Amino acid sequence: MKEEGITQQYMKKKLIAAIILVLTLSGAGTMAYRSYALEKEWEKQEAIHVSAVETARKMEEAQNKKVIAEWQDKVYPGVSVMGEDLSGMTLPEVKSLLETKILEAVKTNTLTVVVKDREFKLTLGDLDPVLDVQSIAEEIVSEGKDLEETEKLQRIYSKTMEEVKVPYTYSEEKLTEYVKTVASEINVNAKNATIKKSGDGFAVTEHQTGMVLEEEKLIASLKEVLPKLEPEVKVEAALVIDEPKVTSDALRKIDGRLSTYTTNYSTSAAGRKHNVGFAASLINGTVVMPGETFSYNAEIGPITIAAGFRNAGIFVGDKVEEGVGGGLCQVSSTLYQAALHSNMGIEQRRNHSMAVAYLKPGMDAVVYGPYLDLKFTNNYPNPVYIQAYGDNNNLSVSIYGHQADLGGYSYKVFSETTSVLKPAMTKVDDNTLFVGEEVVEKKPVTGYTSKTYRQTIKDGKVVKTELISQDSYRKVDGVTRVGTKPKETVPAPAPETPGSEAPETGANG
Repeated sequence: MKEEGITQQYMKKKLIAAIILVLTLSGAGTMAYRSYALEKEWEKQEAIHVSAVETARKMEEAQNKKVIAEWQDKVYPGVSVMGEDLSGMTLPEVKSLLETKILEAVKTNTLTVVVKDREFKLTLGDLDPVLDVQSIAEEIVSEGKDLEETEKLQRIYSKTMEEVKVPYTYSEEKLTEYVKTVASEINVNAKNATIKKSGDGFAVTEHQTGMVLEEEKLIASLKEVLPKLEPEVKVEAALVIDEPKVTSDALRKIDGRLSTYTTNYSTSAAGRKHNVGFAASLINGTVVMPGETFSYNAEIGPITIAAGFRNAGIFVGDKVEEGVGGGLCQVSSTLYQAALHSNMGIEQRRNHSMAVAYLKPGMDAVVYGPYLDLKFTNNYPNPVYIQAYGDNNNLSVSIYGHQADLGGYSYKVFSETTSVLKPAMTKVDDNTLFVGEEVVEKKPVTGYTSKTYRQTIKDGKVVKTELISQDSYRKVDGVTRVGTKPKETVPAPAPETPGSEAPETGANG
């Protein structure tokens, strides 16, 4: 009985387990079925969603292409020029705006040039600005059109503000004129000090320092800022200090005479006397700065009647003929001697072709511009002053400077004639002159060779003797025309017969 009870309990447990198993399997099947159904529904809904998304995407793409196409020939949003909004404008509209408002805005743009404490306005309209309207408009409309589609859309929808610079050209000639106008109001030229012999001393006027606008630098600075079209721009202009060549301090160093030389022209004709005095007045008062070279021809200027010179005797070949400026060489020669006696550095000098009456051979200096000139350099550390004057008898030229520059030295110039070339006198027959008549056609001129020396003297002793030049002057043979034409003889009158009369010769006898 006990075993039967145990068996029944066991069987009862197995039955319960089987029932539980059946119930469990039945629930699992239902859940599996439901999961399958849900998955299918999800797939269906996903397909619907994907389709909707694709449709939306295609619609968006189509819309984007439409938007991009609509803006293809228009200026993208946010683009402006000189504060004018160009958004959505077409090419013709942009051109119209450039030709009117923008060009006018360019013309009215101004900048300021500052020179020290002064200001000068520059209006761009004064420079004749020109816009390449077609090119600028095309560039503005095409701006951003080469971007990727997404970037184009970003440009269209973001409306980012973009200011476009407008390139323009202007008249560089007008710009240069403007700068020169500024310079004309700013520039102050330096003024040299002057000096004038006054009694035993000198009267010196003060020099003046100048300032000059650096025009090229200002033009370059303006060219740099003009294209930017920025308002209220100021450009600083540079100045250069213009120092005078001759200062009053330097002229005050002139305190005494370094040398003087005198020649005589009392026997000269009136025209020659005038020329000597006039040429002397032209070089009188000339200041030669340290290291500077004096040119006689440059100081005298053109040798013309209009300039104030007169006709007088001049050397032409081997003759003396009338010509403008006769007598100038006496002034250059006298100046040459003054320069030698003050130890100036002689740069250019030549003797005459024939000897002159007012100086010994080797002492003269011929001039004939622009080919022959007298030039000398001031070798001293201080300026020298030339005084020259003629009184119709004597011509005197003196050189003044800082006496201490001589260093206690003085100078003596002399020449020696090394040969004399006697001219011949030739007589030629002339049948236009009567026998016994003679006319000198060409005056004979004696020729010479010479050597010229300069002695350096200190404390009364010659410390140096130098050969300055070796010169030659040609001789000119004279020519005398001698008459060969016979003199006519006048026949003696026939004796009268008593009682006869002279015959009539016609009316009015």
